[in-house]
Amino acid sequence: MTQAPAQDRGARSRDAILDTAGALMARYGYAATSISMISAECGLPASSIYWHFGSKDGIYVAVLERARIALLAALPRAEMAGADVAQRLDAFLADVQDAFQRHPHGLKLLLGLGMVQQDASAAAVAEVHRYRDALVAWAHAALCAVFGLDDRPQVADELARFTLRMASGTAVARWFDPSVGLDTGQLHVALLALAAHHDVPVRATPREGALPRDAADRE
Repeated sequence: MTQAPAQDRGARSRDAILDTAGALMARYGYAATSISMISAECGLPASSIYWHFGSKDGIYVAVLERARIALLAALPRAEMAGADVAQRLDAFLADVQDAFQRHPHGLKLLLGLGMVQQDASAAAVAEVHRYRDALVAWAHAALCAVFGLDDRPQVADELARFTLRMASGTAVARWFDPSVGLDTGQLHVALLALAAHHDVPVRATPREGALPRDAADRE
C-alpha cells in the first residue's frame, strides 16, 4: 500500500526538478545552471536530484526530451489549409507563432547546443540534435505543403531551416527583452522571396474565366 504513494512522491519530485531545471537552463543556459541553483529553486536537496538524474547532463537530457515531446505534440499536422500559397503560408506561420508562444523555453533550450558542445556528454548533444532534427522535419513537411515542393526537397529544407533560424534568433532576443515576439509578417515576406528566388510559383492562380488584375482595372 505504501509503494504507490512513494512512487507518486517520486514522480512529483522528478517533475518539480525538471520544471525548475528547464526554466533555469532556458534563462541562463546549460553552463551557468548548477545543481545547487536547481536545488535552491525547487526546494529539494541535491541528493534527490542526483538520485533521479545522476548528473547535470542527465537533467539536461531529460529536460530536452520532455520539451521535445511536448512541443512536437503541440504542433499541428503538416497539411496546411488554404486556396493559394499566401493563405497556406499564413496558416503555417500562425501555427509557428502559436507554438512559439506556448512553449517559450523550447527554442532557448535548443540553442544550448553551442554552450554544451565542449563539456556535455554525448547523450546531451545527441538529444539536442534529435530535438532540432524533429523540428526541421516538421517545418520541411509543412513548407512542402505550403509551396507544393514534394519534388524539390532541397528547397523545402532550405525554407525550413531559414524559418527555424528566424525563430531561434527571436528566442535569443528574448534573453534581452522578454516582450519580443516572432515577426511573422516579415517572415512571410522573406519566405515568399526565398521561394521565388528558387523559381517556385508564389502567386495565386487566377480563377477560370477571371480577368487578370491589370485587365480588370482597365475595365
